[in-house]
Amino acid sequence: MTDQRLDLYVSRDTWLHRLDPRTKLWAVLLAGAVGLAYKNLLILAGLLLLTQFALLLARVPAERLRWLWKGLAPVLILILILQPLFAAGPGPDLLRLGPVRLTVAGILEGVSFALRAAALAFIVALLLSTTQPTALVQGLVKLGLPYPWGLTVGLAMRYLPTTYGLFVTVREAQQARGWIVNQGNFVARARAHVPVLVATIISSLRLSDSLGLALAARGLGYPTQRTSLHGLHFGTRDWLVTVLLTVFFGGLLAVRLATGFGAAPW
Repeated sequence: MTDQRLDLYVSRDTWLHRLDPRTKLWAVLLAGAVGLAYKNLLILAGLLLLTQFALLLARVPAERLRWLWKGLAPVLILILILQPLFAAGPGPDLLRLGPVRLTVAGILEGVSFALRAAALAFIVALLLSTTQPTALVQGLVKLGLPYPWGLTVGLAMRYLPTTYGLFVTVREAQQARGWIVNQGNFVARARAHVPVLVATIISSLRLSDSLGLALAARGLGYPTQRTSLHGLHFGTRDWLVTVLLTVFFGGLLAVRLATGFGAAPW
């Protein structure tokens, strides 16, 4: 059975879960634009804290949050290490080894990029944790996206974690049979993963074949008007949240574009 953590959606009855998917898509667009526009450490840290608070409001389990942070940690560490070394920026050198320089400006840039990456990742995680894939597809279609495209997005959200779950299942099965991967250099370890990758690819092809038959049996591509059992309703709460988010994040974007504030990490 696939690890439940691989399914990003967390079934809860909170006001965030009850919001229309279009409201949350608009929030992701605005918050993502703010995260991309700003380099200021305080703004990005505040955006990251806001996502953590929203996830807690959505009653996402602490174990899930730790799992997300654990998966994101290697990327953040790489950013914190590589960004200051390869984009030192202006200012006196704290350390110099040949062409490699380390400066305060480079360190601050690295922290800024790491905060940005974490904030953007958790903005998307908040959307996926509080929105059922079927509702998200409905929202995209309501916004004008062709149904096959929306279905593709929904299938990607559903089956990319499933594919990773297949990889984990095969890897654990091989380890139970005495498979050793932690010996030798990088090339030897990469070669040791070949049997797992082959088994995962075969399982994925079987899964895709079954999925294609299931979609054909349900009339995908049949030229008729599609209906849904549970329709979307953009209510008063959605309008209120949309207006508040537009004012808040729109104001931040206006300040950034009009004054130039936030173009630097400090």
